[in-house]
Amino acid sequence: MIISVQTKETMSLEEIQAFLAASDELGFKGRKREEVYSWVDQTLRQQGYQELKRSGRGLVRRYVEKMTGLSRAQTSRLIGMYLGVTR
Repeated sequence: MIISVQTKETMSLEEIQAFLAASDELGFKGRKREEVYSWVDQTLRQQGYQELKRSGRGLVRRYVEKMTGLSRAQTSRLIGMYLGVTR
């Protein structure tokens, strides 16, 4: 079954933490790569990822992994692209 996930404009870090704690048994997977990448970029912008402390960044990273079904490595690459990191 495919479910389209809509999130409200901006979730607080506390809401993200509560979501992650409550959704341990759930798993999600994005449909199209472009949609997933766009959603990740939008989420990182809404959360002000660059300005977050380390603990906040970790929460947002886990949230992105959970919502997209991407691996930790792929999530790191997308975050690096968002931050403009080149290797």
